[in-house]
Amino acid sequence: MLFFQFAIGFDFFLLILRSGGASRRLIEVMNKCFSYAAAALLAITALCGCKNGNDRASGLPENFATIGDAGRVQYVASRVAPDSLARFIIYGALGRNPGAPIDSIAIATNFAYERLKGDDLDKFSGEYDAVVEGLPLGDKMKIYKLGGSEDPQGLGYRLGLEYMTSIRDGNKSVADIERELKEFKKVCGQDTAMYRRFLIGFRTVLEVDRGTDVSEEIYNKFVNYEKVL
Repeated sequence: MLFFQFAIGFDFFLLILRSGGASRRLIEVMNKCFSYAAAALLAITALCGCKNGNDRASGLPENFATIGDAGRVQYVASRVAPDSLARFIIYGALGRNPGAPIDSIAIATNFAYERLKGDDLDKFSGEYDAVVEGLPLGDKMKIYKLGGSEDPQGLGYRLGLEYMTSIRDGNKSVADIERELKEFKKVCGQDTAMYRRFLIGFRTVLEVDRGTDVSEEIYNKFVNYEKVL
């Protein structure tokens, strides 16, 4: 139960940040810190459970690994707030919840949407979208692919078009953007078509914006970025 108590406490901390007018970038950073801290906490409690010869010592039921995504979501949903559930599903799908994986993000999210109602559903949906939006491009691409609802050929364009929001909300500099593009190019690897479509989408939204939502420096640097590709 320690993990779930930690999650609830972190929700309260985020609420304080939001009510105090903290920037979305800061909140995104804290969300990422939570994911790694939660993963470490789960790993520690799981190790303690194994050492004691008692799976229940981890705070998870003995059959947690075999009850399927719907069962895991149902168990977690009954113990944490909806926004924590959203993070649990996303980070589980990315493999960052040791001992608590999400094998099919489509099954997990569909179950959550069917189970949650009213304000709980709104909180879950809002946090889910915010966390996905704040992920590094490579992780965001992976979540979209795992969801299975995105046209593979259109995915790169979508990532490129949406990247403007990440730049604006994160108040990113030219150096930040250039670093993230290089990282994403590495993640794409031999899938050069994905990277090329991403750049087309990104350059398209830059052309439309023309330095309105982002600085002229960013516009001038990236409107023709690697256009030879």
